[in-house]
Amino acid sequence: MKRYLSAAVLAAATLFLLPPGCSRPQAKTGLINRLKGASKLGTVKFTFHKVIWGEKEKRIFIKLKNASFLAFSKVEVTAGIDLSKIGSGDVTTEGRSVRVKLPPVEIVAYSYPFEKVQVDRNYTANRFLNPIRLEDMEEFLRQADADVRKSLDSLGLRRKAEENTKNLLTQVLTRFGFTSIDLEFSPGGPLAFTAYD
Repeated sequence: MKRYLSAAVLAAATLFLLPPGCSRPQAKTGLINRLKGASKLGTVKFTFHKVIWGEKEKRIFIKLKNASFLAFSKVEVTAGIDLSKIGSGDVTTEGRSVRVKLPPVEIVAYSYPFEKVQVDRNYTANRFLNPIRLEDMEEFLRQADADVRKSLDSLGLRRKAEENTKNLLTQVLTRFGFTSIDLEFSPGGPLAFTAYD
């Protein structure tokens, strides 16, 4: 998985960003380069548990009793922004004022380890001529993963990531000597999954 920069690391790194006495054009160029160099900035991490439930229906000549499956899983999602997408036109400085147009929030890290899924053996039941097979379990897990990915927009990740990003970057830009800071996010559709192999 590609690394993303945590909020604490970025805040600490800003102490050494620009040498004293930089001119404002140098400061703007330095600001853009430092922000872009930070790459992916994860500002909110959600960890939640998901119940995976499913039934397997089978017919031979008649409908057999459904086999059932129940498991518990854990999902970790980190949202933030990809600072490398900031262009020179996205940063405007005038004196001690700065305006930055930020890229939309996206998912910068996602972990749903299937090997850590805990199957409830008391509920998961094989029926006569209708067992839960490994491929059935894999399909239930695949459906659960797809369900998690579809529901990410409803978890409040975007709002919290935007709030945390603004707070953090305001601190960073204050260290650059700016006293008036305007941060605006580009409009985004559903939360996108950035490439983080």
